[in-house]
Amino acid sequence: MIKIAVAALSVWILYAVAPLSAHHSFASMFDISKPIRIEGKVTELIWANPHALIEVAVSDNRGETLNWRIELPSLNDLYFGGLNRNMLSVGSDVAVGGYVARSGERFIGAAALTVKATGKSIAIPVEQSWKIPGPSEERFYAGPSVQLTGRVVGIDRTDPIPSVRIAVTLSGGQTNDWLVETASTTTLEQIGWKETSLVTGDVIQVGGKSAMSGSRKVFALSVVVIEKGGKALASPVALLNSTPLK
Repeated sequence: MIKIAVAALSVWILYAVAPLSAHHSFASMFDISKPIRIEGKVTELIWANPHALIEVAVSDNRGETLNWRIELPSLNDLYFGGLNRNMLSVGSDVAVGGYVARSGERFIGAAALTVKATGKSIAIPVEQSWKIPGPSEERFYAGPSVQLTGRVVGIDRTDPIPSVRIAVTLSGGQTNDWLVETASTTTLEQIGWKETSLVTGDVIQVGGKSAMSGSRKVFALSVVVIEKGGKALASPVALLNSTPLK
């Protein structure tokens, strides 16, 4: 099971609402060591660039209502992720996962957003806007897009960036292994991706960005399960639908 330590809402109840801000480094404004998840009703929607913002009214365990401001990606990124202003409006019930502001304000940098009425979710791979330490420090966002269909042959749930290995059969019958990296374990947990959501033997369709190095690696922007337990699904299950990497 993918596990994270989600900060309790009461711990982060502070005093101010963050102002509309210009484009900035995500990591400089939000603390990625302090994930948080809230649920509430949208009371304001600022549909603008460089960041869309919403305000969400959240009821705490004492029955009080607190307003949180949520920073989303740009409008183009939201559209790419399948979310437009017709799907999100004042009055919408939403669940938001993300990271608290370093300033201590009631301000969240979103990593995942779900519109509860429709179940529409998008994942926002904010972790990729800075370098993730690792032996390869592989970069994906400058590479071309790639679409793959393959059978899952291995799953590595290592934090912070889990990965899935798939076997892709080529037109000539040969099989190539591809490594599919996803959003962080925190983001996957925020959008409800459980250990049972994807298992060895499932067949998935992956869309994303290929590695700059030319290796058979892809950073997934979308993951759809099309076969489970050896049987094709009548209705494919979308596990991930992300905004694009910059």
